[in-house]
Amino acid sequence: MSINQHHADETEVLSEDARNICLNAEKADVHFIFKSGDERVPAHKSLLSRGSDVFQTMFDGPLKEEGDIEIVDATAEAFKEFLRFFYFNKVDVSMEHVSSVMCLGRKYNVADCQRLCVNSLEASITELTATVVLGLAIIYDEKQLQKSCELIIASRTDDVFKSENFLVCDRRVLEHILKMDRLACTEAELFEACMSWVRATSNEDHLTRDIVQTHLGRLFYEIRFGAMNLEEFSKLLRVYGELFSVNEYSEIIRVALGQEKNPKIFQMEQRSYDWKHAKLIVCNREILSNSVFFYQTVSVTQFSSNTRLLLRYFVVDSIFKHSVDPVQTIEYVEASVIADSKDLTRFTCTLKYSNEGYIVHFPYPISIRSKKFYEIRIKFPTGEFRKSNFFLSSTVEMENNVVVVFRVDKVMHDNKKSIIKSLGFNLLN
Repeated sequence: MSINQHHADETEVLSEDARNICLNAEKADVHFIFKSGDERVPAHKSLLSRGSDVFQTMFDGPLKEEGDIEIVDATAEAFKEFLRFFYFNKVDVSMEHVSSVMCLGRKYNVADCQRLCVNSLEASITELTATVVLGLAIIYDEKQLQKSCELIIASRTDDVFKSENFLVCDRRVLEHILKMDRLACTEAELFEACMSWVRATSNEDHLTRDIVQTHLGRLFYEIRFGAMNLEEFSKLLRVYGELFSVNEYSEIIRVALGQEKNPKIFQMEQRSYDWKHAKLIVCNREILSNSVFFYQTVSVTQFSSNTRLLLRYFVVDSIFKHSVDPVQTIEYVEASVIADSKDLTRFTCTLKYSNEGYIVHFPYPISIRSKKFYEIRIKFPTGEFRKSNFFLSSTVEMENNVVVVFRVDKVMHDNKKSIIKSLGFNLLN
């Protein structure tokens, strides 16, 4: 018989023994009782002491407890799920009792039980359970579990907001979501979700400023009203106008009109959004007309859209230097996206040539507001380059009636000459 086979047989025997004695009152030497008073849960001191130094002190320490032990912070059913860990060294915990089992694991210093609970929770995260699991991750300071929840919330935001668990989530969970910099929804949709949460929490259909302030408090100012455009905010005002003070209303309007660059009440930074390749919309500027032009170390492309978009990448057309073949690799290229004279992102990358050109992905997707000009600036380390392919369209119409308009290139002084030949978007509306 191999060692592994011997170990497997021994484990099977131990599992059979555990099944025979787990919750078996006849062979138990300790019982736990609960507030309900209708059940005595049997257990075995030796097994509990082996897995928990707290139990060991309870049973064998100088102040050891005698007789039935009362449990005041868990139900009998939850405590039985916790006890099964000591017999089977695994946790088969229900969502109903996982919070209690994790609390018991911490109270009785059973680290393996905690770890297995976390693993079980991580495997159970969906758009329906994300807020429940996030609440537990916050309570027990499980950072990795928090990140796993954030991934689901960031990518399936709409479904999370539609779930019943979101409407009854703890205020700490809502605060965590509001502070996330990446959500797959507009700020107006996030505001509506917060109002739904307040209605559910307050049991009031008509929301007043007092009700919202009572339940949201300072969280109201975590909503980034400054990231909304005037049309979005105007729609909110029709229903929620009374929620804003005169100063709050005035600041949001000034930001939306571009008259206020440094708001004092609300944030204006846009959140990043989750990118979905399946929803890719390509803005291809190429038109069939040959072109050759030279540029130095900087290229600037300005564009605007008639609707909200999520910008993920751009494609640089073929670049030549001293050869008829495109340059295969250009290192230390600095790229940035600028709006209102402010960098939305700035990073250094390496351009690598492919049949499509040089595809440059941003570190994170960038939200593009409608009717506002954005500038993509590309700075090369040194040297004069030659671009030779096609003229580029100054207006591109795409699916879903999306239109992107390009301004005259600041460097080339021509809106049909640029080294960026296409942009990759998601539609946000």
